[in-house]
Amino acid sequence: MDAMSPARQTAFKELVIGTKILLNEGILDTFGHISVRDPEDPNYFFLPQKIAPSLVTENDIQRIDLDGETDDNRPSYLERFIHSEIYKARPDVHSVLHSHSPAVIPYCFVDQPLRPVSHMGAFLGDAVPVYEIRETRGDATDLFGNSPDVCREIAEALGQYPVVLMARHGVVNVGSSIRQVVFRAFYLEQNAAAQTEGLKIGTIKYLSPGEIETAGKLVGAQIDRGWDHWSQRLRQAGLL
Repeated sequence: MDAMSPARQTAFKELVIGTKILLNEGILDTFGHISVRDPEDPNYFFLPQKIAPSLVTENDIQRIDLDGETDDNRPSYLERFIHSEIYKARPDVHSVLHSHSPAVIPYCFVDQPLRPVSHMGAFLGDAVPVYEIRETRGDATDLFGNSPDVCREIAEALGQYPVVLMARHGVVNVGSSIRQVVFRAFYLEQNAAAQTEGLKIGTIKYLSPGEIETAGKLVGAQIDRGWDHWSQRLRQAGLL
């Protein structure tokens, strides 16, 4: 790999901070991982080696190509193909997150679509798509995303949306930066929790197409405020 440029230094630093934020805010559990496209070469991306998220440091980051291959001899996440196939299909995407976001998981196994219920969830669009592995792979799979073929289907199900759910498994968030993906992951979790509570109370008045567009632009400009807030919470907790 070329010498570490300032852009790559920032990418490495934010990968570690982003992982810590997602852990501290309850989005990541023992499993899950966030990646960033190489700012010096869009045909590669950076992803930590296969270790527990809480242990990730800048020294653990691997450089992987868009076929999911790396020259790094350390173990790699089996689900790295989720990242590689999305980067291959979506040139606009510069960060990918796979998680098991707790409030979102129920929408991976029910017939109720996950939709935006407040301005903070406007980025979701009309509804979150779901990748149903049974449609192409049958009903005896491990529900995993550990092959290029399956992950190509996940990327197809994602389409141009910012989020796709993997049926009975988990969540994939994408965005133009690590900060945007972290912001979206937090408010995806918040939106899912609010929608679940709202369904218990009565009929939800979901966001209209106009509200989705206008509120999405407004909220989307607040990403750095979220990053600064969550980073400060890490410092206060002695984690940064």
